[in-house]
Amino acid sequence: MDSQRLAQIVTGLIERGSEGVYWDFKLTHHREKWKLVHDVLCLANADHDGPRFLVFGVKDEGFSLHSIEQDAGRRTQADIATLFRDNARKFFQSRFPTFHLREVAIRGRLVDVLVIEDEPRKPYYLVERLQQLPAHHVYTRVCDTNTAANEAAQPHEIERMWRQRFGLDQPAIEKAKRCLAEPAAWWIGDEGGSACCHHDVFPEFTLKVATPARGMDCRQEWTRAEVSTDDNCAGWFELRVHQPLLRQVHYVGFDDGKKSMVAPDWEPVGKGRFYFYEADSLKYAVQRFWAVREDRDDSKALLIGGATEAAHEARAQWNGRLSIPVLEPGELGAFLEEQRGNSTCRSLPETDPHGQYDLFLRNLLAFDDWRRARRGAAASRS
Repeated sequence: MDSQRLAQIVTGLIERGSEGVYWDFKLTHHREKWKLVHDVLCLANADHDGPRFLVFGVKDEGFSLHSIEQDAGRRTQADIATLFRDNARKFFQSRFPTFHLREVAIRGRLVDVLVIEDEPRKPYYLVERLQQLPAHHVYTRVCDTNTAANEAAQPHEIERMWRQRFGLDQPAIEKAKRCLAEPAAWWIGDEGGSACCHHDVFPEFTLKVATPARGMDCRQEWTRAEVSTDDNCAGWFELRVHQPLLRQVHYVGFDDGKKSMVAPDWEPVGKGRFYFYEADSLKYAVQRFWAVREDRDDSKALLIGGATEAAHEARAQWNGRLSIPVLEPGELGAFLEEQRGNSTCRSLPETDPHGQYDLFLRNLLAFDDWRRARRGAAASRS
């Protein structure tokens, strides 16, 4: 999340004129460390789908802004990280919430925002006392109120956290993505002559490599600098739950069978194509799983071919190898809008293979430049 987006979110929360289940306002940074830990645990365990925000520099009555630069007890990201790391053994399984501190400008005033990530590791709680916080008390936040330090969350709230931790209430696809994020928890067997991966803890999930199928697209632009593209093949990864087919994911085998990858998505840009994975997609979950489980390429070592200007620039920029970009939410739409807005091309798509490959490289280079410019602009605003 860039600084501009974070500033918009915080401004919207201030304009509500209240605190809520996933946001809390503080005039200054905490003077006592245990109070900071308590607030972070309450927000991290709250029932909310998305990040949580602890905002310093906003009065919780009247919601007026007070520049955090005047706070003598102001903490840095390193200060807060050190507090939690130094006490890691006091947390259950030595795990504490993931967070980062950002400084943003709101109406000409600087505030600090501790962004606490929403992760399926709840409940977070202490197994050893930390100053005024007793061990084995699970805290949360209901509406705009924290669980008191000497109390504990209601049993149904704690049950909700454990259910989220084990993915019991997730849709099958989301649960499958969580399982795929743990390649070591799977074992490989043989089913009808094809490799079939089974999950240890949730054996109802299997991922089978189906026999290559005729007629499937196996010569997309990203494979064309590899060896013997005439021998490329394509098939399906079959993701199943309790045997019924949950989803099929297109894969391509190339480089004389030494490499295989999930076929990325693509969108037209100009006369060519822009290939990508979406970070939160099932496709990318399968791609990461397969790359790690089989010690394969994970799209980090694709050869760059050709002798065009774009090919020379790509080899220089990426040290001779390219990767398929992985897009965070919102990046695809913003990039496509800018590229299509800048394009005056109204002709038909390129059909020459060499021309297609050159446009593929140009679109990757354009995205790389666009992302670096966007992140640079966000960093300068912060």
